[in-house]
Formats: sequence, C-alpha cells, structure tokens
Amino acid sequence: MQSDMKKKIVVLGSINMDLVVRTDRAPEGGETLTGSSFQTIPGGKGANQAVAIARQGGEVVMVGRVGNDAFGNELVAKLKENKVNVDQVKYDDTCSTGVAMIVVEKTGQNRIIVVAGANGRVINTDVNEARTLFSQSEFLVVQLETPLSTVAYALNAAKAEHVRTVFNAAPAPSKPLDDAMLKQIDYLLVNETEAETIADKAVENIESALEVAQNLQRKTKGNIVLTLGEKGSVVADGTSVWHTPAFKIEVVDTTAAGDAFTGGLVNSLQKGMSLKDAVIHASAAGALAACKFGAQPSLPTGDEIKEFLASRNIC
Repeated sequence: MQSDMKKKIVVLGSINMDLVVRTDRAPEGGETLTGSSFQTIPGGKGANQAVAIARQGGEVVMVGRVGNDAFGNELVAKLKENKVNVDQVKYDDTCSTGVAMIVVEKTGQNRIIVVAGANGRVINTDVNEARTLFSQSEFLVVQLETPLSTVAYALNAAKAEHVRTVFNAAPAPSKPLDDAMLKQIDYLLVNETEAETIADKAVENIESALEVAQNLQRKTKGNIVLTLGEKGSVVADGTSVWHTPAFKIEVVDTTAAGDAFTGGLVNSLQKGMSLKDAVIHASAAGALAACKFGAQPSLPTGDEIKEFLASRNIC
C-alpha cells in the first residue's frame, strides 16, 4: 500500500507551443489552401498531461525543459497558472522551445509535426535532480516526446523508489521497445498505431485489440489500456480483458484528448478507483477535451467530468 504521504504525481515530458491552423481540410502535396484561423496554444504531451491532472485536483510536479525564449516564458507561466509545480523545469540556452505545427480540419481530425527543441535536451541529470520527489510521489507519468534513453532511466529510477509508473507510448515509437524497459511499466497507455509498433501485430477491430492488449500484458506484466478513438478502449490487467465503449459526442478537435484521458486515468487511480471505473472517468475526460478547440484550453476540470458522467447516469 502506498504511504499517505505519497501524494504527488511527477510528470516528465515535453513542453511545447502549439502553432495551430484551422482549415476545411489538410492540403495535398504541393497544394496551397486558405486557413480560417491561426493560434498559439500551450501544449506538449507532458505539459498537457500535467495540466490535465492538476485541473482534476492532482498535485503535479513537471520535469522538463524549455528554451530561453518568449515561448518558454509563456509556457512556464501557463503551467504555474494551472497550479503545476515548475521547480524542475529548466531553461535551456542551447536551443529553442519545442513547437508543434498542428492542422485541424473541420471534422476535428488533426495532423501534427513536432520540433523537439529543448525537449530533446531532457537528460538523466534532470531525472537525478528531481529524484528526491519520487519518495513523495505515487506516480511517475512519461511519454515519448523526450529522449527514449531518459524515459527509460526515469522509469528505472521510479521503480527503485516504489513509485507506480504510467507510460503513454506516444508518439508511436519508431521500433519495438526493449523488453526490460516494458517490465518497468505499471500502466501502458497506447492507441492502435502505438500498440501495433510495440506488439508487432495489427489492431484492426475490437477483437484484435483485445488480443493485442493481452499480448502486451503478458510482455509487460503490467496493466494495458489500448484506446480506439470512437470505438472506446480495451484493457488487460493480467486477470481479465474488457472493452469500454466511447461516449458519443460531437467532435470539435481531438488535440490533447489522449492527454486528457491519461490525466483522468491517473487521477482516478490515485483516488482509489478500480481500473474499470478509472477508465470510464478517463474516457469522459477525453470526450470532453474533444468537444473543445485547442490542447490545454480543452482539458476538463474534475467538476466538469462529474457533471458529464452524471448527465449520462454514471456516478
């Protein structure tokens, strides 16, 4: 059982400025289209997940890097505004703040190009300097927008301190992940593409997703949550495997919906919910995020999630 003193959640990951263009559809190669709007919006999978957790009442510490530039200053200010502890966020003079170029179509579908910038400079030393936090923390949350070697090092460090680890394997890794690393993960969160890369097996429908989730569970010995967009998600926990349907919504923008899902899952688990109930709350968080435009601005609060579930007669 986790100590009552272990209340913090450490998020190690990317901090980006999203440069967002809205358009009817994405252009084909060599084609120029007119967009309807342009915005700069705080993002980055790590920062998004930290804000998602904080908005739902979690005590979050962010570990990461930004450039010593205007975007970096603004992003750190936004994290503070959302009650995320930024004591372990470093300013890097050697490169720019990370950015993501995002094209959002009128259907809500998005296409994203990420330039890592300072996120690519997050190193083991950053983990070591934040390691004293692990003794005060229940969860470490990581993704793949910072160097894989640093992510692996952080997972090992967390497990050494008996911290539960949550690994959102996004964006999809370029090759299968090391088995030793996978065994350091308590909760592996993947979408269809990410699951296919790690498991080396296609996810074509719910039935195949259930099979892939079970295969990944046997490989990691942890809990697998495989999200399927509008088809919901499947979970394998080593004892059983099940499908949770998605909530029916009118999609506005799917940017950060997965990050909202991750935040909802971690918060719910920390509150002592079963994994089945935590996935339902996570699904509600993801659905609410997809109903709004932008990354961090779309992330729901705990009260909004409660109201959403109550409106569907789910406590």
